[in-house]
Amino acid sequence: MAPESPFATPTPWNLLASAYEAEVLPTFRHFAEEALRLAAPPSGARVADVACGPGTLAFHAAARGFEVDALDFSPEMIGILERSVRERGLGGIRPCVGDGQALPYPDRGHDAAFSLFGLMFFPDRARGFSELRRILRPGARAVISSWQPMERSPALLALLGALQQALPAGYVPPRTTPPLVTADTCRAEMEQSFRQVEVHPVSTGTPFPSGVAFWASMERSNPFVVHTRNQLGEQAWAPISARVRDGLPGTLGTGPVTLDLHAWLSVGSAP
Repeated sequence: MAPESPFATPTPWNLLASAYEAEVLPTFRHFAEEALRLAAPPSGARVADVACGPGTLAFHAAARGFEVDALDFSPEMIGILERSVRERGLGGIRPCVGDGQALPYPDRGHDAAFSLFGLMFFPDRARGFSELRRILRPGARAVISSWQPMERSPALLALLGALQQALPAGYVPPRTTPPLVTADTCRAEMEQSFRQVEVHPVSTGTPFPSGVAFWASMERSNPFVVHTRNQLGEQAWAPISARVRDGLPGTLGTGPVTLDLHAWLSVGSAP
């Protein structure tokens, strides 16, 4: 049996939780707003945010008056979300540590369900889709987001290419779940559990003052980079990081860099 992908375990997400809240969550605002628009829950709806992170969609949903069940398998992510809920005085978000493949919610109790860049990592995505369908009322919509091919994000592709060249010879990259990177794959998998499936391309961009600043952010918040750093240890990582950082001006230039983010938002209705 092949080893489980590390990204299907809480460990890398626990490691980057604080940086994710500070640096990634604001970037994902556009995707969260589009997901809510596409799902179009009724006023006062109860919605589920599965693999919620530190509140990627939950806060936007609560601000619109929805009751939000927010679940993630990372205790660190949920801890940050619980703290933010207390600090903001929000009573409409119920954080919970749990498994997106076995949701602790009753059948047909939700008016919409979401998983932004979460379900795509599940070791059993079919089960993840099935669980979202189970908790939805008939006709309610689920929205799943996943990334388009990395070639559409040239700055990220260049950065990860530089990292691969800087890693020790023989280093084996972590195994990942086969990605949901094409519209046809997204549609085919979601149609196993949902009807009237539509796949929408959605894009945004994040500016950085330089390639060096971009790399510093990825060291803190990118799952692949954070996992690799943790796996190798700080002593081995320091020269690798320096090699990548010093080479980026030649690859990305010395001026501002934009991280282009291109996603699919897959929408389906529960039968």
